[in-house]
Amino acid sequence: MKTFIPYLFLPKKFWTIILLLLSTFVCLAQNIDFGKSYINVTKGLAGGTVEPGDILEIRAAFVVRSGSYDSCGYFDAIPAGTTYIANTIRVLTNEGKIYKQFTDAQADDEGWRNGAVVRINLGYNQAAAPARWFRRGRIANTHRPSFYNSSCIMIASFRVTVTAAVGSIISMGGGSMSYRLGAAALQTFTFPSNSVAVYQNFGICSNAVGANSLGTEFNGTFGSGRPRNRGVSANVPPSYTYNIFTSNSPQDYYYGIPNNTSINTGYTTSNAWPKPDNARRVFGVWDIIGDHTGAASPTAGNTAADTVANGNAGYMLVINASYRIDSAFQQTISNLCPNTYYEISCWMRNICSRCGCDSAGRGAGSVGYIPTAANDSSGVYPNITFEVDGVDYFSTGNILYTGQWVKKGFTFRTGPGQTSFTLKFFNNAPGGGGNDWALDDISVATCSPNLVFTPGSNPTVCANNTVDLGCYVYSYFNNYTEYKWQRSIDNGATWSDYGVGGTGSPVWNGSTWEYYTTIPTFVATALDSGMMFRVIAASTAANLLNSNCAFTDNSSILTLNVIDCGPPLQTNFISFSGTVSDNKPVLSWTTNKEETAVDFVVEKSNDGINFLSEATVASHRNNASEINYYQYRGTNNLNGAIFYRIKMSGVSFQKYSRTIVLSSNKTEPALKVVNPFTDQLRFEISLPAAQKITVQLTDCLGRMVRTQQYAVQQGINYLSIEDTGAIAAGLYSLHTTVNNNILVKKVVKR
Repeated sequence: MKTFIPYLFLPKKFWTIILLLLSTFVCLAQNIDFGKSYINVTKGLAGGTVEPGDILEIRAAFVVRSGSYDSCGYFDAIPAGTTYIANTIRVLTNEGKIYKQFTDAQADDEGWRNGAVVRINLGYNQAAAPARWFRRGRIANTHRPSFYNSSCIMIASFRVTVTAAVGSIISMGGGSMSYRLGAAALQTFTFPSNSVAVYQNFGICSNAVGANSLGTEFNGTFGSGRPRNRGVSANVPPSYTYNIFTSNSPQDYYYGIPNNTSINTGYTTSNAWPKPDNARRVFGVWDIIGDHTGAASPTAGNTAADTVANGNAGYMLVINASYRIDSAFQQTISNLCPNTYYEISCWMRNICSRCGCDSAGRGAGSVGYIPTAANDSSGVYPNITFEVDGVDYFSTGNILYTGQWVKKGFTFRTGPGQTSFTLKFFNNAPGGGGNDWALDDISVATCSPNLVFTPGSNPTVCANNTVDLGCYVYSYFNNYTEYKWQRSIDNGATWSDYGVGGTGSPVWNGSTWEYYTTIPTFVATALDSGMMFRVIAASTAANLLNSNCAFTDNSSILTLNVIDCGPPLQTNFISFSGTVSDNKPVLSWTTNKEETAVDFVVEKSNDGINFLSEATVASHRNNASEINYYQYRGTNNLNGAIFYRIKMSGVSFQKYSRTIVLSSNKTEPALKVVNPFTDQLRFEISLPAAQKITVQLTDCLGRMVRTQQYAVQQGINYLSIEDTGAIAAGLYSLHTTVNNNILVKKVVKR
């Protein structure tokens, strides 16, 4: 929103300022501008990459800031790798609303398609040489669609469907605008080239996220300090000018890095003041906010910093963009890992709820103003493109005004030998009132695998018994195939290779890729207690040897706990199951050779926590049989769901079977969660039979943030999703798929 200087925030590098020279070689003012962009209609507000089948709206702007121009027209070709969508040739307002609609046929209106060529004759003021199908028209700065009655912003557009395959590059540039100033010769402006990748839309990392590799600008947080206005940023291009926050700045072409967006003469930490409020708000209408970093609520962000009392408040980048010919942020990122997936993301916020200007030139709040949408006067929505090494890979979709921050990003895979790339953020919106936004917490971080140890991260074993250790490597991407085991005997201070490693063969389990690795079985002694194991995973053999490119973390460590259980117990449970017969429990279990005298105590519980003894079954004491079979038939009728387990008891030791649940009714799967959760989401599921289940954690928008598959047994299973500390606070849903049925529980991340 600009109070004094009308503006157009045109898309990325294609905005070019045309300086016309008269025959007397006098340079005219900056009167006419052009720009070209595209909107991914299919991906909508969520944003995403361009994929086969996506609908793109190609937009080319013709802007007259003063004076008038004749012979105005738009010429373009349907990009290779796309197909034209019938009857989508239009002229739009700066907010993307349809101002003129044309048919595809020639000679019936001002726009048409002829083969691969699209043409629109521009200029529609009926009192000023308007366009016809056979001629181009006149556009003056006072014509509509109007921007505050001082500029005319006209967007020529058409839509296409992407047909190119994933991995292709589409050229979205090219095309031209024609115009004539007075008696001067006809001029043609040709739009520069623009490359767009057709790229699989992975979204953001669904597994763990590694360290931020951005490096610059305090790792994308823009740092912290007491002054309300920080200094300049080397990552903002020179075509933007730094300024502090006053009643009318940052203006067009300007940016600021504040920790409080109130104006210099109206200091406040409250965003509750009315709009407009020229005493405290930029242009009277901008939000008064703080940055995003470390906020208790990631969507709400931090309140505007108290720069009197707080000596170390966080900063953010705020852009007031217009007539752009360059990016709003750019950085070359080095020391990346080849063949590795990276989440490229940031947090953004539309900061103006009353910046709209309709096609008649009326600003938000004016009499007769036509809102941007129902109950929405925010104007043009920011729409940001992420460019990697000169190619567009992702667009955010329109960022509506919600008074909240939103995370936007995608997953990019480096090439086989790629160790760096240049990242740029461009505004892809077609310009006009609005389009003012804040940016914070930029991140380029590896999409790491999840490592799950068996029998657990802290297994307790008896001294002088055998130990079997294994590890599942789960990843949404199947590139973490290289692995090796390491061991530490000094509490993690140093690690050494354990001599076990190789190449895994991931298989898709329906929600993630997985493979399993083990180390040879060994006999644990008391001296082994506290011994630690970890698995290092990487995408290539070379990366496995590079500590910066090999994955492990402190939460993915197995620590062995060895206790003295008395004489070694050679007898083990092989199986335990139960059925209901005549409404009475029937329990069955098996053991291996019984070289030690034991008893089996049948225990039951109403809540699965507090168990009481029901009966004792003597062992066969048969060490000649490889397998011993047992059965217990209860005498009391079941009343609801009852939990059962078997305790194997000897002179100086005991072991427990797993727990099962039997019910007088048909046993249905049951899901319980520990709520709320922080660094670990724990839950339990009761099942009538052993099977594989898939668990997914989704956010309030239905986006998957974690997924895992478990092999579970009949009865109660105690499970967990590890490493949830990095997940943003908020409401989530835990979906458990059991035999094509889905159990859902709402959970809250604190």
